[in-house]
Amino acid sequence: MRNKLTTLEDAAQAVHSGHHVVMSARMNGSPMALLRQVVRQRTRDLRLIGVVGSGINSDFMVGAGTVKTVDTCSVSLSPFARTGPNFARAVTRGLLKPMDNT
Repeated sequence: MRNKLTTLEDAAQAVHSGHHVVMSARMNGSPMALLRQVVRQRTRDLRLIGVVGSGINSDFMVGAGTVKTVDTCSVSLSPFARTGPNFARAVTRGLLKPMDNT
């Protein structure tokens, strides 16, 4: 039987600049350690595909400068009833292109 365990570094190596990445809206269970490793390896120009209200994980990636476009209608920190601050700032400054395909 093949061992399917890997390190964070090796898992993050599978995410390259320009890739499409799907994000969940769930705060618990988000792979934040993996996302931090993707940021550390200086991945850029990701296209996030999120469900409605994709949350803190998406806002973190936007704030870290790894994201070029977001395919969702909002990035919110739903338990706190507010828009993700990094997302709002990037859109307002024209640094991020949201694509509402709903």
